[in-house]
Amino acid sequence: MGWPDLAGALWLIAAGLLIVAGLIGLAVWDARRRRSPAVVLDVASAIARLWVAFAGVGAILAVWRQFSGDVWVADVPVVVDVPGLSCEGAEAPVTATAPTLVCGSVSSVDLTVAGLDIGMRMLLAVGDLLAIVVVATPGLLLAIACSQTLKGAPFSRVVGRWLLIGALVVLVAGLGSELLSSLGRTVISHELFPDHGADVVSTGIYRVGVSFWPIGAAFALAALGAIFRHGERLQRETAGLV
Repeated sequence: MGWPDLAGALWLIAAGLLIVAGLIGLAVWDARRRRSPAVVLDVASAIARLWVAFAGVGAILAVWRQFSGDVWVADVPVVVDVPGLSCEGAEAPVTATAPTLVCGSVSSVDLTVAGLDIGMRMLLAVGDLLAIVVVATPGLLLAIACSQTLKGAPFSRVVGRWLLIGALVVLVAGLGSELLSSLGRTVISHELFPDHGADVVSTGIYRVGVSFWPIGAAFALAALGAIFRHGERLQRETAGLV
């Protein structure tokens, strides 16, 4: 999402922040109206539930987008021959006193594609859904943690168990989303563009990969789950001494 001028783009960002602030203010007002003893936790729980609800709407829209007709696919890997942008013969250093283009390359394009078969649509849809699952997981975990804390059991075994489940979900869904989405984009590139002899060609390789952030996020959630389980044991032992 963008705007033709900088002022309009900044106003667009400000409008989004105002909407978020309005939702938080509404949650605060509702918690105070109910005379909640823990306003911050109530607000966090409400925002988390809204977070998960928006993710659910996003999942529905993602499936509809993939099966409703032409499909928009971002970052399809290609090699584009752009006149005046080639790096051939540009090995010599350039002396410049202002930002000056030396050379460049186009490694991906955003496409709208018609006529995709059901298998490719399902591949892209599953990739999108897994990405949304990753986005929704922190909101779900926060909602569960706030709910248990409001019940008087901040280190509940339920929270520790769900944190470990969330770690597994983030790991599998995060890696699966990147793997399936990159595979789908690469297959589309090979189906649409020739290997050589045109201004736009496929890369000639299967550019499929994953990043390490799902592993790090899963490790952090698993560690947090272990901390909560340890806290639950200490809480139980302390309650037994009282």
